[in-house]
This record gives sequence, C-alpha cells and structure tokens, in this order.
Amino acid sequence: MKLMVLGISTKFRLFFGILFALILCQSTLQAQIVAPSASYSSTTAYTVGSQNDIFVFCDEAGVGAGELKAVPSDGTSGWNFTWTKWNSATNTFGGSYPVDNGKESTLSNLANGLYRVSIEKGEVSQVYKAWVINHLKNSNQPSFTKSDMDCVGVHFTSSYSATTYQYANFPSTDLLDLTTTTIFSFKRDGEELMYVTAYDYDGAEKSFIDDDAFEGESNYEITVIDECGFEYTSNQVVSETYVVDATFTFDPATGEAPSEVTFDTDESNATDYQWFFYQDEDRLDNPVTTRDSLLVNVMTDENEVYTYLHPGSYFVKLIATNNFDMDNVCVDIFISSKIVVEESLFEVPNVFTPNGDGINDEFRVKLYSVKSYSVKIFNRWGREVAKFQESDVSPGMTDKKSSKGWDGKINGKLASPGTYFYVIEAEGREEAGKHYSERGSLTLLHDK
Repeated sequence: MKLMVLGISTKFRLFFGILFALILCQSTLQAQIVAPSASYSSTTAYTVGSQNDIFVFCDEAGVGAGELKAVPSDGTSGWNFTWTKWNSATNTFGGSYPVDNGKESTLSNLANGLYRVSIEKGEVSQVYKAWVINHLKNSNQPSFTKSDMDCVGVHFTSSYSATTYQYANFPSTDLLDLTTTTIFSFKRDGEELMYVTAYDYDGAEKSFIDDDAFEGESNYEITVIDECGFEYTSNQVVSETYVVDATFTFDPATGEAPSEVTFDTDESNATDYQWFFYQDEDRLDNPVTTRDSLLVNVMTDENEVYTYLHPGSYFVKLIATNNFDMDNVCVDIFISSKIVVEESLFEVPNVFTPNGDGINDEFRVKLYSVKSYSVKIFNRWGREVAKFQESDVSPGMTDKKSSKGWDGKINGKLASPGTYFYVIEAEGREEAGKHYSERGSLTLLHDK
C-alpha cells in the first residue's frame, strides 16, 4: 500500500504540504473525521466493507500524538458526540472519552487503534471511523558496507530495518501492513552525493557508488530518513579511490605571443601525467596525417606551464594514470578547448581630435603580438611631420594601445585640420625577423 510522504527535503515539503491539505479538505467534505495535526494519511485496504482513513502522527516523545476531530456534515451546532475505540479481543467498540458537544469534537493524546464517533442531533445520527497510528522513532542503525573499489568508483551496499506499522483487516482481526517510506542519503565527508527513495521499503539491500576522483581518504556514511524526518545514521567507512580525473583548467585561454599559459589539475588522484602540446594545424603541411605533431616533448608534471611563441589555435591533451593498484591501473584522458594565440596585427584609427577635451586627443595604434614598431606621419605634400616608435613592446598590455603617439602638433604648434598619411613598420613576435608594413590616411579635426 502506498503512503503519501511528508517531505523530507526542502523541495518535497511544499508539494506534500499542498497534497495533504487537499486530502484533508476532501476528508472534510466526504468523511467527518479529520486530523489537522497528522503527518500524513492513507486509506485502509479491507478485503470487505467500506474503507476508513488512516492518520499517522510523528511521535518522537512516545506519549501518543494522535488527535482526531469530528465535524458534522452541516457544520452547525447542537450535536452530541460519543467516541469509542475498537477492542480486537471482543470485536466491539467501547471505552469512555470526555467530549465537547456542540459544533465539533476533538480527541487528543490518542494511542494506536481504530476510533469511532457517533454524532447525533434530534433524529439525525451519523457514525464515522478512523485509524490512529503513532510513528515512533526507533533505535535501528542502517547497515553500511564497502563492497568494492575499482576504476569506476568506490562501491557500497546498505540496508535498513524500517518499522512496519499494522492495522486490522476490520472487522477481522487479521493484520495488514502499513509500511513506511525510506530515504537513503549517501554522504562523503558529510556532503550528500545521492539519495534514493524507497517506497514500501522491505529491507532489501541498496547499492551506492562514488565515481568522483579525490586524493587521500574520505569518510562515508548512510543516513536513513523516514516520513517524520527521523534520521538514522550508519557507522562510517573510510576509503580511498582508484578513480582518476584528467580534467584540467588553463589560463589565459586567449593571449598575444608570447603567451604563457598555466595548466592546472584539481583532485586528479593520478600518479602519472603525460601532457601533449599539439602544433597549430594551420602551420602543418598535411594536418590530416600529422595532426598529432607536438610542439615539445611530452611533459610529465602534475601542473605545467607552456609559452606559445606563435599565433594560432592550439589543443592540449592530458593522459592521467593511477597506479596505486597494479590490478586496477586506471586511465583518464582530457582534451582542452582551443587555446588562441592572437595574430600579429595593429589597428589604426582614421580620425583623432587633439582639442584638449581628454577624448581621442592623440593618434595611437592598437598592437597585437607586436615586438617593435615605428610610425611616421606625413602631410599631403609628403613632408614628415611626426614620428614615434618602440623597440621592445611589452606583451599583454591591458588596452593594447601603443604607449607613444602623435599629439597633433608640428614643432610645438597644433597642426592644421585635414588629411595626413602614416607609414607603420612592425616586427611580429611569432617569428624572428618577420616584418609587417601598413600605409594609410587619417583625419585631424579640431572640433569638439
């Protein structure tokens, strides 16, 4: 028989709270015994006759938390209530309970059992029945055992003797089971890795696996949680793992030559590393047959640093191996996304306004992977009016702009507005002696 579960985790509480509220509203309309303080409810599975509600109460103190309320169908006052409890030995209802007559009647601190209420007013008589089950916290501890360790992960098994609650197959005294729902929370070092919800749990063994790579040893345990939120925690099991993870990060992903890139592994759990730094395929004569051509020999440290001297798009592969157990040699492979080293180039503005407003007051060029450069400015008659140069440009400039430029002055005086011409000569970083040349025009304006 399925139970509606009182939410254990935050994401379940709202759903089951709304669900249970709907059930109680339905009970108010169709049945006249309700239980607002019940943790969850179910319905009997009698083999004959009409069925009754079962209300389950979380009773950590063990004093009887059951509470039933009888509500007449018309919701008016003037009713008389008589509460009795079924005695399975005599198969009769009996007992005496103090009641409040009038509009409704509540009975509290109830022990387990089937309760009946007779409601009378004038010639009208109504009879309703409901079960009370107090869900007690028990002292059982889940079993928890490490069953295996291989390249897939660390394997565990667990089981738990959940409390089974029973009620009678009324009017027979034969017992029927109301089995609780069980959640297994699998934890490593106190952090939940996974959970399994077992409905109508029968004590069967459950399997768990940690397939993460980590270094050293970790503490594992199982926490079992029931509908009431009662927790039962197993003994701890200490284990290492053979799992290896070749995943790595690198920084920067994009840069100008020479670009120094740092490669870092994290909790790889490996004993051996092989780093493969591949050539830029655009520089190969036959990329199809030589795609595994390397920039350098294989490197073998846990973390590496490599400096790319030439522009291009590069890939790096890491093969990480764990040799802790020669019967379980575990290998993992990870290939990076593209590492981009920028082409040698420069961007030249076509207009500048040396008017002293602090915006675009100087003619400067943007540089990418340029080692040295020189800029000459000419007027429309071919006369050189300005020049600037740098012989050792620092890589990785924040704004990429040249540190020198033309302020728009000739011999200390502001030049006339109009068109001027530039010639740029530059040496790239990717190859010694590789030169670039750029010619073009620019406009000098005085307007703000």
